[in-house]
Amino acid sequence: MPQPKQPTSVFGKRLRAARKAMGWTQAELARRIGMEEENTGAPRVSRYETGLHEPDQATAEKLAEALGLPLAYFYATPDVLAEIILLVSQLPASKQKEALERVRGLLGKE
Repeated sequence: MPQPKQPTSVFGKRLRAARKAMGWTQAELARRIGMEEENTGAPRVSRYETGLHEPDQATAEKLAEALGLPLAYFYATPDVLAEIILLVSQLPASKQKEALERVRGLLGKE
């Protein structure tokens, strides 16, 4: 059996990792965002993961929502910024504001 193509984009790499972390197939993720046709949904997700195609804004938002992740996470570079986005997104809104103030403090922009 051939090995799956490796992602060539930051978006694709993070999309594949998030999907696999949920234990979903490409077809399952496609179904969850409304791509009901199995013969086209899974191949589209595959193309997003490998970087062959970039999803449009609406599709990217649906993918992020289905996976429970902020859209910015899929595009952020470098990886440390993506991790910060993930961590802050998991905080309640009041704690997010506190985190923002702390970052501003680190920059001397309070």
